[in-house]
Amino acid sequence: MGAVTTLAVTLAAAVGAVGVYRFIERQKREFGEIFSGRSADAGGEKVIDYERDPESGVYRPKH
Repeated sequence: MGAVTTLAVTLAAAVGAVGVYRFIERQKREFGEIFSGRSADAGGEKVIDYERDPESGVYRPKH
């Protein structure tokens, strides 16, 4: 039973690690879009409008 438990725990840890990695990559991409848009309009003021995502409850820039 120890080998089966070890395999299940290893698989669960791998799935969790992939989920965390994808979350971090998505956040980096969103912040990169925000910063690149802001630096392009360095001379003028740019207003970034956010809306709440109904599925996750996270605020994201409107497109």
